[in-house]
Amino acid sequence: MPRDIRLRALFWQTGTVLLLLALWQWAAVAHPAPYLPSLKPVALAYLSLLKPGNFMDTVFPSLSRLAVGFGVAVALGTVVGIALGYLRWLDPWIRPVLEYLRFVPTVAILPAALLLFGATDTMRIFVIAFGSVFPVLLAAIDGARRGNTLLLDVARVLKFSLAEKLFRVVLPGALPSIFAGVRIALSIGLVMMVISELIAANDGLGFYILRNQRLFQTANVYAGVLMLGTIGLILTLGLLSIEKRVLAWHRGWRGLSDARS
Repeated sequence: MPRDIRLRALFWQTGTVLLLLALWQWAAVAHPAPYLPSLKPVALAYLSLLKPGNFMDTVFPSLSRLAVGFGVAVALGTVVGIALGYLRWLDPWIRPVLEYLRFVPTVAILPAALLLFGATDTMRIFVIAFGSVFPVLLAAIDGARRGNTLLLDVARVLKFSLAEKLFRVVLPGALPSIFAGVRIALSIGLVMMVISELIAANDGLGFYILRNQRLFQTANVYAGVLMLGTIGLILTLGLLSIEKRVLAWHRGWRGLSDARS
């Protein structure tokens, strides 16, 4: 992207954020209400969350659960999705179960997970993984089935083993679809992280927000919500950076294909 376009985009993005903050401050001053604090106490509460002690007690537990649950979802969704997409004879055996589970609302699984695992980190990780796995799984299936048939034919001629076909041909071809599913799964995982911490928790951002809401500490509530937005933004930017590096070959291949057509 040309430098002037990036600067223009940054200008409009920054301007939008500043405008929203100005409207927030104006509403808080013009119409004082206990449920809408001004920016100063919210900013102080937000900065307080970044202090090492508060960060380790509140933010880090949430991040660790999200990392494990989301990692399990991405690994499981990719492996099972690639297998189902390429080995189509598995589809009649596994697809009915997956379709059934896919339409079970993730929030509805919370009581069952609580009964199975108790109010533990295992329960919260399970809920995050369960909610996040299906976008990755479906994207991997679709990507594997839309693979480059020419490359697969070459792999057959070269007598690649099944593992070589999956890891050297099918998986790279499915990666663009998988990354699209991973981006969706990240937002779902963040939501499920918070929801799982609203029930019988003693740490984490979800617990922090709920506790301060019960204590009518509205500035802390808004600070917790803003921290969640910050985490989501940083993780998304990091994921986009990884995707850009991993799929650099894909953009070159696509550009070459467009040029030939």
